[in-house]
Amino acid sequence: MKVFTKNEYSPLKSVLLGSVDNFAWPTDDEQFDKSIQQSDFGNFNYTVDNLVLEQARQDLNRLQEELDKRSIKVIRPSLQRDNWGYSARDILFTYGDKMIQSPTGYSSRAHESELYKELESVKIIEAPRPIDENDPMFDAANICKFNDHLLYLESSTGNRTGADWLQQTLDTEVIVWNGVYAFAHIDSTIASLNDDTIMVNAQRVRSDQIPLFLKDKKIIWVEQIIERSFAGFPFASSWIGMNVLSIDPETVIVDEIQTKLIKELQVNKFKVIALAMRQSRTLGGGFHCVTCDLERQP
Repeated sequence: MKVFTKNEYSPLKSVLLGSVDNFAWPTDDEQFDKSIQQSDFGNFNYTVDNLVLEQARQDLNRLQEELDKRSIKVIRPSLQRDNWGYSARDILFTYGDKMIQSPTGYSSRAHESELYKELESVKIIEAPRPIDENDPMFDAANICKFNDHLLYLESSTGNRTGADWLQQTLDTEVIVWNGVYAFAHIDSTIASLNDDTIMVNAQRVRSDQIPLFLKDKKIIWVEQIIERSFAGFPFASSWIGMNVLSIDPETVIVDEIQTKLIKELQVNKFKVIALAMRQSRTLGGGFHCVTCDLERQP
């Protein structure tokens, strides 16, 4: 199987897509429990409602159908064990011809590549598991790819030591972005849509916080987002609504309820595929989160 990616928007050729089959929140993961305790939403129920899973399954399958129509190869989890691999993006990171299993703080996700039988033929760089706070730690979803630059969000799921390890491992420039959004991942804060355009969360980022190498890009500032409902407890903020997937430099998959965002993208000459992602807040993942691009056209 070929792996090759350098950015977030070149024509997509193959992709991992998460699943809710055998979905289960972890009950013995310290980092997971810590993330729950940081929330203000009250008690967390480790049992997932069947309706939540069924709606998520339908929406993921609909996304696969859309990708299939465009001859994009889709690989789904095949290992039959409890997992929370709904968000395929979180732990596995591709750049160039390399795939990295990141040094996530979530012990229950440390070997997520095992969910995908097709990845047995891929040489995966397994980052060292973090033992304490001084060790490298990051989720793959802390990183946004910009061809010759990687923008790395320093947050509760990614430390500075993790950025240093990534810089030593990959032949590209890793730029640490801090003081912006400290809770978790980068992909509801900034998105790279093509060579010339980025989309930025205006509630989290000031203009003077845009990294220097992106200063010449056209910026679509997202001022507001439409809140998805959630079941009991949200594992993602309302800003999961700007979590989009670019399948080529002109085409973006967006949550269908984000009508204002869709219009804004269309005004900026993007083609929009509007699909449902009804449990994105409950399960913690939008269209970018639930996919991990394996190969994009060079």
